[in-house]
Amino acid sequence: MTAACASWCLGLALLLQAGDGSGGAKPAPAPAYPWEIVPGDALWGHLSEGNFREPVGLCFEPVARELYVADSKNARIGVFDAEGTPVFTFGGAAVLQEPQAVFADREGTLFVVDGDRTRLSRFNYRGEAEPPIEFKVALTAQALATPISIAAAARDLEGRWWVADRATNRIWLFEVQGGQGKALRELPPPIGKSSFQSISDIAVSSEGLLAVSDQRGEPVIHVYDPQGTMLHAFGKKDIGLDNFTAAIALTFDERGFLYAVDLLRHDVKVFTPAGKMVARFGGWFSPETRGRAPGELLYPADIAIDPEGAIWVAERFGHRVQMFARRPLTQRPGKSGVGPPGR
Repeated sequence: MTAACASWCLGLALLLQAGDGSGGAKPAPAPAYPWEIVPGDALWGHLSEGNFREPVGLCFEPVARELYVADSKNARIGVFDAEGTPVFTFGGAAVLQEPQAVFADREGTLFVVDGDRTRLSRFNYRGEAEPPIEFKVALTAQALATPISIAAAARDLEGRWWVADRATNRIWLFEVQGGQGKALRELPPPIGKSSFQSISDIAVSSEGLLAVSDQRGEPVIHVYDPQGTMLHAFGKKDIGLDNFTAAIALTFDERGFLYAVDLLRHDVKVFTPAGKMVARFGGWFSPETRGRAPGELLYPADIAIDPEGAIWVAERFGHRVQMFARRPLTQRPGKSGVGPPGR
């Protein structure tokens, strides 16, 4: 063996021993998903204002422990307790056009993306209107700041807003001062691209991770750290249970697992932030039921999670909000406990 060959072989051996460059340690296996997901009851409408008509937006506020439903075709926001009992509703044609998304903060303020998507409408806990929030950005150094059309939005851990623009498919972080959002920085687009293709949702985890779903792009899901550095991108528009047709909504649970709703596959997939699928539910069980049986989904449009319990899924054309319970799985012998998903 020549000296050069010996040196090359030694280098290869050291590289194999080092593994992923973490001092010889192998990458930690993805955490197991700790729950069995089982269908429960469904919500069909408001206390006295009739049944849902295309519910498309959900939010669960863990302090008040209330579920908020954006009932688009009824132009109403419904408020329910953690068990799904109707508590309150507000809206109507004089107040809202066609609400697409709803958010709530710990103080009881509600934020609604209405049908025109020009601003965040703002309401107090009694449903009384407060001054809305408008987000403006200058697309070039020479341009004046102009309002953006809201494709998706999410609040970070500091109360700032990540907002996606429908026209440009770009995302900015805003700090709200009064009724105006001040752009702080732009989220870097997918590698090698100037923008996303069709942003459908944004979600922020309890650790500050930011997830973006790009409905027509590929990869479909992009995960960033709190500073806006992309960590992972995954999901194809292809066959396979872990791929997508129309990813429309995202949320994280309290352990950091990422839930992605597929409108046209009528299902919800659960991933680690690194992109390993660990669970799936929904879908159609038979041609006869076609998404209408308990546990099936019919054009799911949004998802919200109670950190202490249920998963709620809004079905746009199923005209219901279905509840799924999370039952702890019995730990298998020899398996370690489940912690937060690795990045």
